[in-house]
Amino acid sequence: MLKIARRSLLIVCAAGVCAAAISARQELPEGQGKDVTMRLCGVECHGIDKVISEHRSKSQWIESIETMKQDGMKISDAEFKAVLSYLIAHFGVTVKINQATARQIDDVLDLEPGQAEAIVKYREANGPFADWKALLAVPGLDAKKLEEQKGNVIF
Repeated sequence: MLKIARRSLLIVCAAGVCAAAISARQELPEGQGKDVTMRLCGVECHGIDKVISEHRSKSQWIESIETMKQDGMKISDAEFKAVLSYLIAHFGVTVKINQATARQIDDVLDLEPGQAEAIVKYREANGPFADWKALLAVPGLDAKKLEEQKGNVIF
């Protein structure tokens, strides 16, 4: 019954979604993964307003995307990764980098395996991070990828 209701809603809203998606394209922050997020969420699914209004952790965004896949959304592994990275960077939650555990950091930031642990070890050895520059001094961090998520880090 739920799937039938969602399909009916999609059919009823389909005409308006394309126009809304065009204007929402300008509202979404620039970043890698914007176009695929716009296509999958804004045109083919529920509309981009739902994405813009929510901030979630990495695990919550993964759960949301997995639910949409179960409901019939067609998404490749590469698209999944691009959408997830985009959503975390622009619609994620914040982490207090000087207080968080490695697990908490990993659930908020889109990092490579082991980087959250490296942040905590560096912090324990060198003291709290004073600012962004100090955080980027952690060996092995992907500065470009972390820069996209700057708004999710609180010192």
